[in-house]
Amino acid sequence: MRVLHAAATLALVAVATTSLLEAAPLPAARVRPVTAEHQHRAAAWSAKLVGRDGRKVSGTAVAQTSADGKGTDVSVTLEGDTPGATRPWHVHSGSCTQAGGVVGGARAYTAIAMDVQGNGRTKATIPTLLADTAHYYVNIHDATTAMGIIVACGELVRQ
Repeated sequence: MRVLHAAATLALVAVATTSLLEAAPLPAARVRPVTAEHQHRAAAWSAKLVGRDGRKVSGTAVAQTSADGKGTDVSVTLEGDTPGATRPWHVHSGSCTQAGGVVGGARAYTAIAMDVQGNGRTKATIPTLLADTAHYYVNIHDATTAMGIIVACGELVRQ
């Protein structure tokens, strides 16, 4: 008898629940498409650039997925450098202490021209995406004729 009573109760609950759902259906889930802007924000890296060998140079580097999602936009800002200097720079794989190759090819990078106060900024779009599992750093070189001399360096950290 109890089993019959429990079965009848469950049947009534099921009918009532179905009736409620039909009377007031749940709103459809809102799905937002992944936009280029979202990807752009989602793949951000930054580095604090620190002078090497006693140099007072400092700065920042920011890398983000390009708007088309096919490359990486990198911007670099430097302060406290030699006024009028021109500094080649690159994103490299590895770290400031574990050197690696240039990412995206050296031709993608425009040298940083320091102003009369020793400040400079530049941007580049490299034709590759930075991999989540890799390590990268930004090197600021002394000159095109002295690429082995590093003026400043900073590790890119995923945000």
